[in-house]
Amino acid sequence: MNLRTIARYGVRSVPGEEKEVVAAFRRGEAVEGPAIKEFEERFAAYHYMDYTTAASFGRMAFYYILRALDLPAGSEIIFPALTFWVVPEMARRAGLRPVFVDVDPSTFNIDPSKIEAAITERTRAIVPTHLYGQPCEMTEIMRVAEKHNLIVVEDCAQAAGARYRGRLVGTFGAASFFSFQMLKGINTYGGGMAMTNDAGVAARVREQAENEPLQSAQSLAKRFLGGYISRAGISPKWFTFWGYPLQALASVFGHYDLSKYIWEKIRPLDPFPRAYRQRYSNVQAIVGLRGLAHLDEFNARSRAHAARYTKGLSDCRAIKTPRASSDIEHVYYQYCIYASDPRRASRRAIRSGVDFETTHVDVCSALDLFKEYAATCPGAESTESALQLPVYSRLRDSDVERVLEVVRRVTGDMTALGEESSVQSAVTQNAVTLSGNSAR
Repeated sequence: MNLRTIARYGVRSVPGEEKEVVAAFRRGEAVEGPAIKEFEERFAAYHYMDYTTAASFGRMAFYYILRALDLPAGSEIIFPALTFWVVPEMARRAGLRPVFVDVDPSTFNIDPSKIEAAITERTRAIVPTHLYGQPCEMTEIMRVAEKHNLIVVEDCAQAAGARYRGRLVGTFGAASFFSFQMLKGINTYGGGMAMTNDAGVAARVREQAENEPLQSAQSLAKRFLGGYISRAGISPKWFTFWGYPLQALASVFGHYDLSKYIWEKIRPLDPFPRAYRQRYSNVQAIVGLRGLAHLDEFNARSRAHAARYTKGLSDCRAIKTPRASSDIEHVYYQYCIYASDPRRASRRAIRSGVDFETTHVDVCSALDLFKEYAATCPGAESTESALQLPVYSRLRDSDVERVLEVVRRVTGDMTALGEESSVQSAVTQNAVTLSGNSAR
């Protein structure tokens, strides 16, 4: 019996990080220091861009960008119907109106062919989300934006280091934003980055970010301590003894997905929580510099895991593997498959010591929070039959083989998905409730 269990999530960290964090606190450079500027400059240089500004959250970086663009109140902003709820909520808080456009269920990204139908005389911007680390079809999105004189702001929260036709995401639009939450491609235990080549926008973003209060050394110590405890908790050793038993027990009683109890509650963000209104810290930037230096290495590892999944699951009739065109570099924040019965598959898998997750990104067009902007988006709704497999860079090759074996076993007797994009038929058979999200 294999006593090593595999959690759904893994945290990226570089050996020696803890020593540098402790040293920063001892030097009195946890709150302020030179690493912030260095991290911003290196992040900009990595992308061949001119200006970056670190922020407390990726969502706040987006909020600062929206305000810096000085759009008329009530302007319409186009979002994919499938995205983290807090992103369109930031637009609403900035006095703008979200407009939801359906996604292509084979890529989970906004469907460029449906954008023009959503454009009105009040439309001012498009916010394509590179969901799960897969770049959007930026050529077509930029064509539509240029035709209608619209601003493009890229949501790169899950896609640091991803490329579209050789070009890094975040470099196509007028601005972009990134997240450094603990599970993201670059982990600084919270935080985000705004990026642009527009000097005026950059100056207005920085003015807002630097007008926020500093974090205290005490709050930062709690942040890192909590992060390290969480990181240890989903490591194979500790997950085996606490996370796995809880998940396995919950699966017996039909409430398998305990993650809905830990994700941020969907709600109006008015006023902003206190944690949003603070500056990025020097100690986070120290960690960010190390993460940036290893970003391509980590992404390549996740990409290799994903390639093995795609090859190893190609003959499984009950699932459909993700589509990624040859002209992109997907970074696989998540590896999402469609399954004819995702909940049953996840319950079976956890009993075998492997933790799968049903989709946790929101169909925003159907949320009560956005009922004023509700839209019918069957492509987004069809993603409710998706299942996320562990694909993080820290997985060992033997872990990947084990995930493959478990997927094949737990779906072996399930109804076959059709040859075409059988997403809708899977949804008809299985209503999977979406809940929760990863922070941005």
